[in-house]
Amino acid sequence: MQEFAFTVSYERGVDDMMDVFIDQSGLYSRTVSCQATTDTMWRVDEVTGPREALVAYDRRLEKLERCTNLQGMGGCQLDLTYEVLSREPTSRLIYSRQSEGDGCRSIPYLAADSLGDGMLCRAEQYGNEYRWRLLTDDEASLSPIYDALEEHLREGLTLEFERLEQSPTWQTGRASGADLPYAQREALELVVEYGYYETPRRCSLQEIADAEGIPISTLQYRVTRAEAWLATTFLSNEPPDRSESAGIAGDE
Repeated sequence: MQEFAFTVSYERGVDDMMDVFIDQSGLYSRTVSCQATTDTMWRVDEVTGPREALVAYDRRLEKLERCTNLQGMGGCQLDLTYEVLSREPTSRLIYSRQSEGDGCRSIPYLAADSLGDGMLCRAEQYGNEYRWRLLTDDEASLSPIYDALEEHLREGLTLEFERLEQSPTWQTGRASGADLPYAQREALELVVEYGYYETPRRCSLQEIADAEGIPISTLQYRVTRAEAWLATTFLSNEPPDRSESAGIAGDE
């Protein structure tokens, strides 16, 4: 198998939905599931970020007229229905269905049409980038997809293709950073920035809280919860019976 990636970068003002990602730092979307036929594309997306970013995302989704994952990356009118499957303070799970049509084919349709059966795709949106990754047979070529996208690419968008030379790193069912609540991820990023985990430690949690105007109890709780998530996630990804193979149970 081989893995390809392509990224479409957006200038501000070119696409309504991507403007939300550009304006709202911390907003992140990834595909959970995606399926396309000659008539329809279905997908489920997980969107995470701070509360205010998700409120902006919700408002834009309600009024969305064009879609960023169509041929031309947003140049066609959108025939879309969607449902919010899960709504949390810092996350959304969105089911959507959109119709295929001449000149407005979705990216998964173009990929399946060019690469044939067995192709898998996933996507991420953050900042000004919409990044797609495709997993397919070794002999497959992405030239037809590239040509179809480039031919209709609208002004203000740039397209970059790459073939990933390393072994495919396709996502598994394991948890990723997107599963960490945004407030906890933000707290973790903050303490790393202040050198909390350096040796010797540059700043204590109290010093970081004072510098950022955050209650120490809030910062300590979020960092503790984030550390617990990291530890349990790491151990859950370890091979089974690790304690026995390491001889822990038999230590005197």
